[in-house]
Amino acid sequence: MSLLSPAEGWYYKKVSKDEKMWMVIALVLCIMLFIWMVMWHVYGRQNPSSTTYKTSTAEFSKLSEAYIKQNMVGTDKGIPVVRPQPNSDVFILAEMWRWSPVLILQKDQAYKMHISSRDVLHGFSIQPVNMNFQVYPQYDYVLEFKPTEAGEYKVICNEFCGIGHHTMIGKMVVIEKEEDLKLYGYENFKKAPDLKSTKKPESLSETEMALQGEQVYALKGCAACHKTDGTSQLAPTWKGLYGKEEKVTENGKAVSIKVDDAYIKESIKNPQQKITVGFENTPMPVFPVSDEEIDQLIAYIKTLKN
Repeated sequence: MSLLSPAEGWYYKKVSKDEKMWMVIALVLCIMLFIWMVMWHVYGRQNPSSTTYKTSTAEFSKLSEAYIKQNMVGTDKGIPVVRPQPNSDVFILAEMWRWSPVLILQKDQAYKMHISSRDVLHGFSIQPVNMNFQVYPQYDYVLEFKPTEAGEYKVICNEFCGIGHHTMIGKMVVIEKEEDLKLYGYENFKKAPDLKSTKKPESLSETEMALQGEQVYALKGCAACHKTDGTSQLAPTWKGLYGKEEKVTENGKAVSIKVDDAYIKESIKNPQQKITVGFENTPMPVFPVSDEEIDQLIAYIKTLKN
């Protein structure tokens, strides 16, 4: 901006040919870019979907849990792994600090992804491809997705969501043929276990109960604290836990108890009653699980032997 006022009558002076030429070139370029942007929006193959639905965290969580139960083929570090049918709806739920579930997708097949957050704003970024989307709580963002290259893709959160933000890494595996599952240690994840049995709970075998317990373990997020590989950082590991003598704090005193059905049920329903020594600073919250689900969890814990 000039510090001095322009000379009087400058507006009526003729514009030189060079200036006219550059003005015409700039105008033509602007018109071309405007037309290109419209065509790119209409015909661009990479354009994300603009379909969004208003929902609630409870409703979306319920839909996500039902979807996982129907399509779950196993678990990966406590996160459910699903293998949806092509041209079907896929539900992905973000929460501090994980993406659930892990997806096994088929190359060159279309999927309709429903993405939402249980708590705060997250960023859904698929790496190493340049795909980034915002994930808001109380909104169901629908994304038309068709993977065209086989491989393993990481899903990271690129919106800061708290102290565990850097650990929020999900996974998508795109396969071209069945043999590709071996590349990711998923060779046993070829179809979902038959968990839709019409049997009554008391007539289920221990194996069937344990399978359902593993599903509850993954769906309820128990893996965030309780590991099954023998490690224990935030909470006691479940590996070798059943039948073990454990030291706990009860009413301010350290006592020794044996981990059995009754103790596990009490620990889930009233986790502050007996706190394992060494984990007093990471109190366990109360989770909404039914008595049937607790029995399934117990059956699963029994299978986790040293």
